[in-house]
This record gives sequence, C-alpha cells and structure tokens, in this order.
Amino acid sequence: MIVLALIAAGLGCYLYDKQRARPALHTVAADNEVINLFFPDEQGKLETKTVEVQKHLSDKARADILLRGLKEARCIPDRLRLYDLALGEDGVLYLNVSKEFIDSKSAAREIATTYAVVNSFIKSFPGVKGVQVLVEGEAVYTRNGLLYMLEPLQFNKELLEE
Repeated sequence: MIVLALIAAGLGCYLYDKQRARPALHTVAADNEVINLFFPDEQGKLETKTVEVQKHLSDKARADILLRGLKEARCIPDRLRLYDLALGEDGVLYLNVSKEFIDSKSAAREIATTYAVVNSFIKSFPGVKGVQVLVEGEAVYTRNGLLYMLEPLQFNKELLEE
C-alpha cells in the first residue's frame, strides 16, 4: 500500500512538472485581436511577427501600428508618413504615402521591403486582396527599377521564411 502511494505521488509530481515545463500557448484577450507584421531578414526573406491589438480599431489606427512596427524593424524610413488609406469595393487597399517610400538607397532590398508592407497590410486588414501604393497621391512605376507597381500588388508567399 505504501509503495503504491509513493508511486502515485511520484507520478503526480512528474506529470505536474512536465505540464509546468510546457510552454504556455499565447492566448488573445477577448477584446483583442492579432495583426501580422512582415519584415525582411538578411537573406531577403520575410519573417513574421504577430502583434496583439484592440478589436475594432479604426483603419488609420491599425495602419499606424503596422507602419510603426515596420519602422522599428528598419524596413521603411522613419520619416515615411501615411497620408490616408481607402479600401475599394474590389478589395484593393490604397495607401497614400510620402515620397520617402521611394527614397530607398538599396535596390537590392526593394522587393523584400515592398512586400513586407504589402503582406502586412493584406494579412492585417480583413477583405483586402491587394495593395496599391500611391506616393504623394500618384501611382509610381517602380521604387528603384526592380518591381512594377502601377497595378495593385498581391500577397507574396514566395518570400516567406520556411
């Protein structure tokens, strides 16, 4: 009887320690939701970071959070400003940004940084199928000559880290 009690106590302690050692799953509070932030790594692939935000944020507030995260990741210039944004009935999100968007010094990072912005907005705004970037209210042909931007850009899963 004593041996059985000791075995049961030992098994209980083992299971308790194993449960405590398991990493806790991240849960989102009922009044919050998760948005996705994409940013380029050293190889030009996009890493993903989730950010918990309040539900029912205005589109402008949601966009400001995304841009702040992209600036902190040094993906876009600190001086870049979002003038306005609008979601068309066709699922295209129009982003009107300042000229700093095209003032990038590195053509090599043009694709990764552009798709970091595009993927972040598509994944974080329900119903968005594409992003049309406008610079100072005008569509631009390209940022640095590598990526055609006169049409809305779609989510790019080929750049995602595996």
